[in-house]
Order: sequence, then C-alpha cells, then structure tokens
Amino acid sequence: MRSIVLCLLFFTLCSINAQTKIYKVVNKDGTISFSDSPAPGAEEVVLSKSKNTMQSVLPSNSQPSTQKKPETQYQLSIMSPGPDATVRNNTGKVNIAAQIVPQARGIFELNFGGELYTSSTGVFNLTDVNRGTYSYSVKFNDNSGKVIASSESRTLHMHQASVLIRNSVN
Repeated sequence: MRSIVLCLLFFTLCSINAQTKIYKVVNKDGTISFSDSPAPGAEEVVLSKSKNTMQSVLPSNSQPSTQKKPETQYQLSIMSPGPDATVRNNTGKVNIAAQIVPQARGIFELNFGGELYTSSTGVFNLTDVNRGTYSYSVKFNDNSGKVIASSESRTLHMHQASVLIRNSVN
C-alpha cells in the first residue's frame, strides 16, 4: 500500500511545473517523503522535461465490453416415475427421483398434491399416499434459498385395492 501511495505521489510530482523544485528525504524508519521545501538531508529530485505518452489498447471506434458472464443454465429433471404414471401399491409407497445438471449444492423441494417435502439428494420416499390422482413438481433451491431450476408439472395415479375387496377376502 505504501509503495502505491509513493508511486502516486511521484507521478503527481512529475506533473508539477518544471520551475518548482522537489526534494526527497529518506526518514529514519526507511520511508521516503517528498516536499517542495528543503529539509536537512534532503536531495533535490531532477525531473525530465520530456512528456510520456501511451497508446490506447482499444481502437478508438470500439467500446469496452459491458456483457456479463453468462449464468450457468441448470436443467432439473424428474427421473421417475414417468409422466402420467400409474403406481400400484396397497401400502401407499411412492418413490420420486429428481436430478439437476450440472450438479449444484442446494435442496430439492417436492410439491406433491400441495404438500411440500425436501431432500438433499433428490430422492423422495413417500408413504401413506392414498389412492387418487396427484399433481407434483420439483424445484431446486441453492444454498441461499433462491430457486435456480424447476421441473415440469406431472401427474401420478395411485392405485390401491379397495378396502371393500380386502375385507371380503378375509
């Protein structure tokens, strides 16, 4: 930081009128000071009268780029069950699996028939799902809670044997 300040001071002093005298003093702690008035042990700094110029890197007709780095595009897919699937399970178990590409850190959130479930792996093992038709979808939230990907909405049909049929078999 100190060297940056000294460089800025030096370049500022270089722009001062050539008739002004500049003095350099090395302090006891090793720091360097510049002044326009002489001090004990000061050396006069002789500045070149030539001008320094530098050509611009950008051509005059081009504008600096203001484009942002493109954000990563995430794809969230429901791996199973398939669209409009029928699950036959008398105990009411349903397994739903989702995947995000490319992989990211965060939480999967399943909305199954209006109920919300979360998973860090994308696998949801639901139990006690009653017979009927359900709509469901999955969202992926990053660690800050922002939704970065969503799946399409799907329909699932849960089939179970009728309670009346089960009772008549006994």
